[in-house]
Amino acid sequence: MLLAACASQGDDSPVVARVADRELHQSALVGLVGDGISGDDSIRIVNNYIEQWIRQTVILVKAEKNIEDDFQRELQEYKDNLTVYSYERQIVDQLLDTAVSDSQIEEYYDAHREDFHLKNSVVRAVYVAIPRKSPVVRRMKALVERAQFDDEQLVEMERMAAQHGLHGYFESATWIPFHTLQAAIPITTYNENLFLRQHRSVTLQDDSLCYVARILDYKVSDQVAPLDLQRDNIRAILLNHRKIEIIDSLHAHLLREAEEGDEVERYTDNKR
Repeated sequence: MLLAACASQGDDSPVVARVADRELHQSALVGLVGDGISGDDSIRIVNNYIEQWIRQTVILVKAEKNIEDDFQRELQEYKDNLTVYSYERQIVDQLLDTAVSDSQIEEYYDAHREDFHLKNSVVRAVYVAIPRKSPVVRRMKALVERAQFDDEQLVEMERMAAQHGLHGYFESATWIPFHTLQAAIPITTYNENLFLRQHRSVTLQDDSLCYVARILDYKVSDQVAPLDLQRDNIRAILLNHRKIEIIDSLHAHLLREAEEGDEVERYTDNKR
């Protein structure tokens, strides 16, 4: 359709192709071939363009003869809807307050907890993979298994991991999917809920590594998701509510203004 539209009305440049009463002019080919294209390649590009225009235009001409639908109404409705949407978006951009406080997020979360059920289990955990011959195996295991995870202990764990090139995760306050923990540590279980209830510390080994994890908290699937996992989602919900309120208020204001200015007349009475 776009190619067919290139047949400009009133174009006085040479005609390079014709289908019925539609013509493709030389001007439509301007800029088609970029700099640095060889002569043979440029000819091929132009010829392919012309052939594609011919095929598309043949189909369009045939369709116009056999389709009785008049799309003017649909096109006008689309234009009207696009115009209204663009104006609404402009007003929303001007008026929307994008600041959402923690208290507003928490209030919404408390009022809509049932809307935030988990699809998969999540955990707060720290873990580290240590070469079995590393000199820090014992100290790191002790920290992960028994520490209270205050700032000083987390700093020590991160420092030891950096010094000895250990792969670990020490964001103890952040919720992560349980399958992320399983990807880092070879935990095998056929019942996530039972495993999480029974394990707070996990120690595993393979031929080269010792894996140590501490599960600080967990939520299983179908439980209400922790607030921290839903903050961004709730913020988006609250902003969308504000957008709807702005648009509804705009509609009501414009209608009232038009009616008060005698710009609206109703010629039918639908009351029975």
